[in-house]
Amino acid sequence: MAMPVAWNWGGTGVILADLEWSDLRVILALSRGGSVAGASRILGVDSSTVSRRLAAAEDAFGAVLVLRGGREFRFTAEGTMALRTAEAMEVSIQSTATAIKSAKQAIEGKVKITTVGTFFHFLNPICAILHQQHPNLHVEISDTDQMVNLAAGEADIGLRFALPKEPDLIARKAFDLGWCVYASRDYATQYGLPKTPEELREHRLILFTESRHHLPGFAWMEQFKTDEEKYARVNSTSVALRSVLSGVGISAMPCYEEDEYTNLVRVFPEPFYYQPAYVVYHESLRDSARIRVVVDGLLVYLQSKLKKLTGRDQ
Repeated sequence: MAMPVAWNWGGTGVILADLEWSDLRVILALSRGGSVAGASRILGVDSSTVSRRLAAAEDAFGAVLVLRGGREFRFTAEGTMALRTAEAMEVSIQSTATAIKSAKQAIEGKVKITTVGTFFHFLNPICAILHQQHPNLHVEISDTDQMVNLAAGEADIGLRFALPKEPDLIARKAFDLGWCVYASRDYATQYGLPKTPEELREHRLILFTESRHHLPGFAWMEQFKTDEEKYARVNSTSVALRSVLSGVGISAMPCYEEDEYTNLVRVFPEPFYYQPAYVVYHESLRDSARIRVVVDGLLVYLQSKLKKLTGRDQ
């Protein structure tokens, strides 16, 4: 890889735009091998390649680095300076590689999980569970109704309710989320509840905006809408939940909400739809121990909550 290197020749800063790490490696190999033949053995290349790389380094530095005399050679003053730089870079690269490897193996640091807004309170206990198991591990959960770019590092792990289309994301199936129809107890007392889906047409419905209809759970109640005076539209399950709890009408929502709110009742006993949910992370984090621990812990936790998530007895 070509890299610009700042070098001070006689007090004047010069930028070397075409210097390659492989060029610096050949300088190290010449120093350690004692000859072109020795350097070629260290690098595992032929002697002509060593000579070509040395010439490239001298072109990049704009100076003669090695004085050759038969089979022997010695470094010039400029070559000695280049050698010291190569040694320093080697140490830096090795220490960086060691630090990265250590970071991948360590179960410590911060891991950020992102999920939809209404699922935040359900998922939140996993933070304390994992911190108790791994005291140096800190799990943070953010809630958003926007798609988070995992490849750009906006989060480490995402809980998504659709299989990701990005080829560089790893998705592990977590559970099937049940969707039910809900009303508040106050609404049920005042207006009664429909006994069949067809009777939903006689009630005030809380529907979702069209931008949500790519997921069947959000679009299911569209078939029962009548005139506009009998329905309202919202853009998220959190708004739908608040509307239902306040007695505005009936809406479709994920089953995990019902245990949290005593004023929430199912209109029909069984879920009308099951939506697959996935734990997703970028493939670059595949070998990270902290990510692996959080993903595995998250899947175990979610599996222990299947009754609430699916809305049915297991």
